[in-house]
Amino acid sequence: MGARPKRRTGAVTDPTNAIVKFLVTPDNYLYVAFQVPDSSVGGSKDWANWDGILLSVKSRLTDDYLNKFLPTSPFEYFYSFWYANDSFGPGDPPVFRGTFGTDDVFPKDSAAFNAAMVVDGTTNDSLVDKGYTVEMKINLDSVGVDVNKPEGDIIELNFSIWDKDVFQGRPLDSYTTRTWWESPWTSNDFNEGRVMVNPSVTVSSGPVPDIPPDVIVPNAGNEPDPVIDGVLDEPAWAGAYSFDMAWDIGSVRDSYPGVGPFRSGRFEPQNANGLTPPVLDPVTAKIKMFFKGDFLYLAADVNDKLVQAGTDVDNFDGVTFRIGDRSKTNGDHITLFQQLNIAVSNKTDTTYQALDYLPNLLDSSSTELALKLKGNTTVDNSSDVDEGYVIEMKVDLTGLGYQPGLGDHLLFMGVRLEDADSFDDPNQNYGSRVWWFGERFDGTTAWMVMDPNTLVGVNGTKTVSIPKTLKLLGNYPNPFNPTTKITFALPESGDVVLSVYNLLGQSVAQFNMRNLSAGNHQKVFDAASLSSGVYLYSVSLKSNNGQLFKSQVGKMVLMK
Repeated sequence: MGARPKRRTGAVTDPTNAIVKFLVTPDNYLYVAFQVPDSSVGGSKDWANWDGILLSVKSRLTDDYLNKFLPTSPFEYFYSFWYANDSFGPGDPPVFRGTFGTDDVFPKDSAAFNAAMVVDGTTNDSLVDKGYTVEMKINLDSVGVDVNKPEGDIIELNFSIWDKDVFQGRPLDSYTTRTWWESPWTSNDFNEGRVMVNPSVTVSSGPVPDIPPDVIVPNAGNEPDPVIDGVLDEPAWAGAYSFDMAWDIGSVRDSYPGVGPFRSGRFEPQNANGLTPPVLDPVTAKIKMFFKGDFLYLAADVNDKLVQAGTDVDNFDGVTFRIGDRSKTNGDHITLFQQLNIAVSNKTDTTYQALDYLPNLLDSSSTELALKLKGNTTVDNSSDVDEGYVIEMKVDLTGLGYQPGLGDHLLFMGVRLEDADSFDDPNQNYGSRVWWFGERFDGTTAWMVMDPNTLVGVNGTKTVSIPKTLKLLGNYPNPFNPTTKITFALPESGDVVLSVYNLLGQSVAQFNMRNLSAGNHQKVFDAASLSSGVYLYSVSLKSNNGQLFKSQVGKMVLMK
């Protein structure tokens, strides 16, 4: 949560303390309820001086997402006592507004959004109230979410609660505060809340299942420390968590976990001549990571036929790891993200340039970094064909606010891959960037856990202790052609069914495995008969004592 007071004088004597509830229905509606104790309910014509709710839900339906590979713009729902140019008085209700500050737009859009409020007290007076309850109803068809998908879906949203307080006999104690969940506005620069929905989880189905993180970063505690030299030949790298990044391959982005397919993207800014020419040499990379002790190991194996140096975000070759600093927040209680930028160098004494926060981390902690050019790659030479470069980094997480031992082991991160190419014709010059979970600054990040019990394996597999629930541990390789190994962990012994579906929810394969023991197992999936695309898979277990378990849904990409 974030919070910002805007007070005239005095202290905040009645701070916001709300309860928020979420519910979805099979007809694809989201209901959000706010129960807000408040001793002074009302508003005014003045900017930022009202009670009310600003809710933002991110959409997946715009042309930007489909055609330009940019994250989509949010939909904004504003229900408050901001009367703008309207007259108002005691007992008057809140008003609907659309894009922040516009006139009432919702009567004609009531099929997409509606809201109602009940106030325990009288609005717009100076007497003491007890609070209010708001119920919002949002049609999820309007934002491209489907709660009836067999694998479920994710609603991406944030909200802020505005609180204006005026007290009888205490005119100098008036103030307005704003408290928010994930973001105060609709901007994509902030993080977002994620409401998980699944048709199998109902109000009567019992306790909700555990929600796994987007990424489990494996532990290399059983492996030797890699030498930070830009050569990824140590056993730990073979079993690291990895994913691909690519400029123009949509199926790669669709393979990302959670909201990754919607919050990752690509962008080409205009060049110096105001043009956006074709990207003739689209960059690709494989990102790898694991942790050991208090260190996060990161690597980027980048394929690039024209390697150039530079320091501007729109004009250099390199990689940026954007990591949440666990000890630093801004004045609005928002976690600061440190940009660890590594750019290719054309100097004779070094192969890389450390930018943004990275020089500080290298100077003040045990962080190490190496960049090695691949093959016969040269820098700033457009007359030859390059192969690319490899970045290898050992990040001292205590330099990013982590306590020794890493505390809760949570990690919030995004990755950006930059590529600039220059030619004899300056009109053909371009800079491009592609990102995994959020482009710059704060933005949406992957929710990750550095799990001490998930150990890297030399064959790209992961071994874990016997879990308490049925867990999917991913598939490797991913993307694949035509075979991949699906790994899962069983809490008890019993009979297992592995099911594979296409994106329409149609079954394409099913494997019955009888009397498997508790612990880790693998199943090779051969997709030779299937066409390229994204496929989903899940595992169910009927244990020997009759208990039923179901896994979350995994995602894999077949690229032929």
